Amino acid sequence: MENLPPSLNSAKTNTSGMTVAEFLTPPFQQVSIFRKLGPYGRMLRLEPANPKAPDPEFLVRLLTDHVGHQAHVRHGAGNHYKNLENLLRGTHKASSTTIDILTKHLSLPQGYLEEKAGSAADGPLMPDILALFKVIEGLPMRVTSITLSSVVPCPCCGENLLADVDAWWSNHAPGIGSAEYHFVERLLNALVGVSLVESFIAKYSEPAPLAFENLDRLTNPLHHPIGNWIREAQTSLSCKTLSALVTAMQLRGGIGATFSYGRLKKWSAGQDVMPLAAGEAIAEACGQAKSGIKRLMAARSIALATDFVAASWPTTVHAVSREEAQKVVHARLVQLGINLRIAIAAMAGQTPPLTRLSANTASS
Repeated sequence: MENLPPSLNSAKTNTSGMTVAEFLTPPFQQVSIFRKLGPYGRMLRLEPANPKAPDPEFLVRLLTDHVGHQAHVRHGAGNHYKNLENLLRGTHKASSTTIDILTKHLSLPQGYLEEKAGSAADGPLMPDILALFKVIEGLPMRVTSITLSSVVPCPCCGENLLADVDAWWSNHAPGIGSAEYHFVERLLNALVGVSLVESFIAKYSEPAPLAFENLDRLTNPLHHPIGNWIREAQTSLSCKTLSALVTAMQLRGGIGATFSYGRLKKWSAGQDVMPLAAGEAIAEACGQAKSGIKRLMAARSIALATDFVAASWPTTVHAVSREEAQKVVHARLVQLGINLRIAIAAMAGQTPPLTRLSANTASS
């Protein structure tokens, strides 16, 4: 478990009238779906004909193998979980030794648990943990939204080239609701923001594989996003077929020994959620333990966005297929990349690259 930042709830710095916490972790808005969600979309815990805002706990399910932040905490605390629960619920006073053990197990700042003792008599046990997951999504999302807040007039009509959200979605996914496409836009903005931050840091760091470059390869609609990730692993391990990858992983032992062709095929097709633990074993085999698992998280995010588009796009003739929904997600991710290049060029005082897919072009 990563080190926690200072409590977000105590942040007082205002940005346009908002606290830091409000700025970095804006609430999700109510959305509706018309069909059952796919395996990754089910992380949202939404049902047809029951509009509601996605619970931020879905971020924990997306970025870990746990069902929520409390399960994530339980896993980190291990056999010491009950001591942690008693401490935070205020049912028992913990010894300094117990607190030191819990602090070490959970990688928490010194003094954090003493400060939080008795603070969760009911409700979430460690809301700061959930807040951290919200920041992981909210911060890069804000990086993208701030970058795209620039005004770049179109040389033909004078309209802002970067203010294309409503027109773009109206053209590429006609009929989908505003709240629904803004939710997908938010997820994609977070992904693009992470990529932007990663590329900036890479300029001043030792050379290392970039987890979030060429995200459009993961959205390639010919295959499910997880299938695209697995194909990248196959290339890295010189495995021409899925069967060859299964054999290579079985020979490595560990969790890879449990892989079967049937399981990997279902993961690749998006029929079952691929556990991050399984992805970590493949990433380690590729020599990309850190970047590989981060890239799998990106693929899972794209899979969730695709499932959501397929379930929330109203059509009267047919159900929206995975391929149709993913084409839209792919096109929008590409467009966001183009918009970012235009915005960055404009901020640098350069002539923006105006050759781009516009909201008025035909749907991909």
